[in-house]
Amino acid sequence: MKTKVLLLLLCLFNGPVNADQWQDQPADSQLYFAPSFEGLPINGEFRQFVVNMVSDQNLQPEALSVKVQIASADLGSSDLNEAIQMVDWFDSQSFAEASFTSEQIVATEGDNQFIARGRLSLKSANKTIQVPFSWLPSADGSIKMLGELQLDRGDFAIGSGEWSSGDQIGLAVRVWFDINLVSAGD
Repeated sequence: MKTKVLLLLLCLFNGPVNADQWQDQPADSQLYFAPSFEGLPINGEFRQFVVNMVSDQNLQPEALSVKVQIASADLGSSDLNEAIQMVDWFDSQSFAEASFTSEQIVATEGDNQFIARGRLSLKSANKTIQVPFSWLPSADGSIKMLGELQLDRGDFAIGSGEWSSGDQIGLAVRVWFDINLVSAGD
């Protein structure tokens, strides 16, 4: 009898949590990046990526994972696109995917504003970063996730060798996103 009561209590306290799974809608989601050349931004886009989010029953974000196909990077020029896939830059032959996995998501000041703290794995590096974002539920049941951050390409050995100084191509890279998420159960 005690065993049954103990099992019942364990189920009550450790039972399934009402969590919702969200996934990006590729046609309605964008992931942009902008390095700079001689101080001027060069806007680019990753065309293939997957975003998954978990929220609690109150639609508050709890976990985020992102996977990006590096070969999908597009700077609007076939010459640039070919160059950034080389060993000195993304080295997409050896490192085909970048990923971010949150370790914690915290609310910040302001409505629907959050920071996801987690690990970015890019090329041969793993670095803890913070990703600020807005989380905006829509009347149609989807959620819009918007955010922007800045990364130092040197932290990930992107642009090595003669390109590592940042003289011609800046070290700071702006990254921003506009992601439309829908329930993974739909």
